[in-house]
Amino acid sequence: MKNNYVISINQLAAFSKATESGKKRIIKQQKQPNKFLVSWYQLSKARIKKSIANNCDLEPVFKGIEELKLRRPEKPRQISDKQVSLEALRRFVNIKLPKLLKDIPHDLIKKVPSKSIKISGVEIIISPDVIYKLKINGKVYIGAVKIHISKNNIFDNQQSRCISGLIYKYLKEVVALEGEEVLEELCLSIDVFGDKAISTPYNLPKVLNDIELICKK
Repeated sequence: MKNNYVISINQLAAFSKATESGKKRIIKQQKQPNKFLVSWYQLSKARIKKSIANNCDLEPVFKGIEELKLRRPEKPRQISDKQVSLEALRRFVNIKLPKLLKDIPHDLIKKVPSKSIKISGVEIIISPDVIYKLKINGKVYIGAVKIHISKNNIFDNQQSRCISGLIYKYLKEVVALEGEEVLEELCLSIDVFGDKAISTPYNLPKVLNDIELICKK
């Protein structure tokens, strides 16, 4: 990947395991994005974000399920969106998230200096779905979540660690204020159809080095 490219964090994870033709397709999509492309699974993602923001309260998810059940889609795309969105919400209910997110009240960070970081000349758009701040024993910690909903492109553990590692780096370099510490456990890559939430890897330097090598290609 050459300099001056802009790529989203989830697309970078996909790029890391893609075939050569797949890599070319991802680069082309990032260089020439379809301005008229409508995002899939908007309701399910919004409900999952709201759940996480509300200390993992599942009520928004259950309400989302009921709302989707009442929809009467007609077009094939709408029918598929409803089916996958319902499955995504039902799967999210069973994903194990850190107890800290459930047990300790947190504030949301909505304004950030930037949504991206640069590695080897490549701008990586992190744009977490939720960024939170919480206090433990008098210390202030921050963390964030990136949600991935794709039935046909489930991330493996290595790809998920790539995302959570980049979230940690982004929070450390861009978001954290003086006196705030980034908590590895709360930097999460949530892959809904992979049924997992993976936090910052213990071998973070290696993960970041691998990402740097990808960006240099």
